[in-house]
Amino acid sequence: MLFNRARIASRSLFGSLRHQLVARRDFTIAIDGPAASGKSSTARAVAQELGLGYIDSGSIYRCATLLALRNNIDINESAGDLAALINKAKVDIRVRPSTSRPAPNLGRLAVPEVQVLLDNEDVSKEIRAPEVNQLVAKVASDRSIREAVLHIQRQLAESAESISTNALSKNAEGVPGGVVMDGRDIGTTIFPNAELKIYLDASAMARAIRRWDEMNNQMKEANALQAAKGSSDSDSAPAAYPSVEKIARELEARDYADINREHSPLRIAKDAVVIDNTNLTFEQQVYTITDLARERMGLAPKHGDL
Repeated sequence: MLFNRARIASRSLFGSLRHQLVARRDFTIAIDGPAASGKSSTARAVAQELGLGYIDSGSIYRCATLLALRNNIDINESAGDLAALINKAKVDIRVRPSTSRPAPNLGRLAVPEVQVLLDNEDVSKEIRAPEVNQLVAKVASDRSIREAVLHIQRQLAESAESISTNALSKNAEGVPGGVVMDGRDIGTTIFPNAELKIYLDASAMARAIRRWDEMNNQMKEANALQAAKGSSDSDSAPAAYPSVEKIARELEARDYADINREHSPLRIAKDAVVIDNTNLTFEQQVYTITDLARERMGLAPKHGDL
């Protein structure tokens, strides 16, 4: 068994929830957890397996951070100005089914690709830039900004639920329409009534190793792209990434900031299923969540032998 099934909350509710959820034809899965716990890739894979919509909550805060950088807004002094910009901005998250693995360590599961548009501009890569990484936690800690982002999150979720997404997956027969959203306060603040709440966790060192692998894969892709273009400019080569140990320290600092911020801090929802994936494969954690979702939908699990 993947993890202690005794930690699964409200298993006895499955029977009473079945008819209600299927009849209503929507289902929300909230996946929370600390930085680099695998929330995004796991949520995308779960959405594809079940044929649900997907919303990357963190990308909205990254868009807000990009707006701050582009407009030279000091978060300490003018957070209200940034909140006003967010309220006027149009954020769109588009999901494209994938049939290939994004990285060797993700096993045989395909993870959908996500395109993030800010006022119709594709900023998918720009919001992952180092300067955004350094500022996003500060941006996300401000109450006025969180309130502006919350409005966008709920709008996107409503839009995702209104679209027939079952075509994304051959495994989606009989699955109600709905959405998977990942972040740090989805199950506690954004969707406190979500039908399934997951808290995805892992040790700081395990998360640091995964983050380093992700950075290393990105560097290899950049090098391959430069080679394909015939570039020999050493100044354009990606800078060396920090050590695993340094990344682990940075993640622990981010955890502290997320847990201790005043507004919507990182918490484990009281009815969440806690999954520590330190020693789980990517496939195991995805299939565990999809089986939990199917069971709460009144459908038979597909991976009960894991």
